[in-house]
Amino acid sequence: MDEPRSLRVPVDLAVIVAVGALLRLVPLRSVWLDEAISIGQARLPYLTMLHDLRSADVHPPLWGSVLWLDIRVFGEGPLAVRVPSLIVGILSIPLVYLVARELYDRRAGVAAALLTAVSPIAVWYSAEARMYAFYIFWSLLAVLGQARALRRGRWPDWGLFAVASAGLVYTHYFSILQLCAQHMVFAAIVIRRRLKRDRTARRLLAGWLPATAVTLALLLPLMPYAAEQVGNFIGSSDGASASNAPSGGDSQHFVSLYVIMANLVWAMWGYHSDAAMEQLVALWPVGMLVILLLLGRGRSRSTALLVSLVVVPFALAYLLGSKQRTFFELRYFISVLPPLLILTARAATSWLRTAKARATAIAAIALSMVVGLGDQQFDPSNPRLYDYSGAFRLVNEEARAGDVILFAPGYLEVLVRYYHPAVTAVPVRGGVPLPAQHGGRTFLMASYLDNPDNASLVGQALAQLDTEGRTVRRLEHRENVTIWILQ
Repeated sequence: MDEPRSLRVPVDLAVIVAVGALLRLVPLRSVWLDEAISIGQARLPYLTMLHDLRSADVHPPLWGSVLWLDIRVFGEGPLAVRVPSLIVGILSIPLVYLVARELYDRRAGVAAALLTAVSPIAVWYSAEARMYAFYIFWSLLAVLGQARALRRGRWPDWGLFAVASAGLVYTHYFSILQLCAQHMVFAAIVIRRRLKRDRTARRLLAGWLPATAVTLALLLPLMPYAAEQVGNFIGSSDGASASNAPSGGDSQHFVSLYVIMANLVWAMWGYHSDAAMEQLVALWPVGMLVILLLLGRGRSRSTALLVSLVVVPFALAYLLGSKQRTFFELRYFISVLPPLLILTARAATSWLRTAKARATAIAAIALSMVVGLGDQQFDPSNPRLYDYSGAFRLVNEEARAGDVILFAPGYLEVLVRYYHPAVTAVPVRGGVPLPAQHGGRTFLMASYLDNPDNASLVGQALAQLDTEGRTVRRLEHRENVTIWILQ
């Protein structure tokens, strides 16, 4: 039963949203490779950008279109390019409240909003110029539409579900994993009602089938676009960009138990150094014990829906990952995050009997996530933190006329174009002689050195520079970026 209305809920929610907004604005991370790729595409004329996305990318056009408009309104600064993600990331906090309240009650809604506000992964992608904050936002709208359609069956609810479903696919193709789970839930409910000869089965079909038809109609313009992208992806030599290789201490080409547990840890406590991840993943028996203790508790249609939205995308992503390892990466099925947080909030607010115990449980969970957030945002050994801003600032402060910057690997060129170094920048390419020097210094900037090919490329460049009589005068390190200064 829902609690009586009071002024406390909107006040609490406003405070939670304010805290969540602050966490997403501070600190502001350096623009990294994937963001620079998106920014470079968004700089193009609109139709040229769409053609580039269609022929050389693997993502739907919605995010590119949003960013294209954003940089023409707000500019290309680190904060400006993240304005769309920040807006929908902050809006997702009250939206989680609405979903949890719809499925359970206001108490669960406030707790879920709090966990979303401090969620390390939600904060991370709300402050990144990529499509993943939109992915979370559309996923929440789709769940809200489904929950209301199942409860009330009104046409606006079905319309919300249809539009949100289309928005999901226009944002990221892997969102189909969530839609599979949602339609499986609809199908299961229809079958169950028909077996019970429940007349409401026909009413549910009368809303579900037209909503599905509307979704497919909205997706029709995207289909040839997506088909061409899939064809190009399958025909490419590598199948994925180097930047898509997930970090986390597991270099296997198959989805190991470590990788599975790492994704679960990321979902709740964020990205961390390899050493920290190994320690956290080693606690998986404790997690299994907790799951066993909770089996059979809190069963309801709402809980079954949320569990489906976690388990089905996770399982489908696992199957895809067995074909291509890089596909099993949390950001590709990040729609599991909101239902996971709502389930956690529901457990803490319903299974404990006293208000004090419930408040203590939520506070403890939120505190653990805040600790994870702090480590994620500030630990320099986090393999996903790249301080390109600091690296290029160092070069620009020290560079003089006649100096040159070499960079490796070559795909860092999009970052070179974004940060505009004050001296000539040349990529290091295997088997290609380095540019002749005329008395100036050489800055060699390298990243992604955990990749053996990149490390070998840099080693060859340093050896060639050594044969030319250039010696390393200084070695500078920024997060996951190394700069050699040679004279």
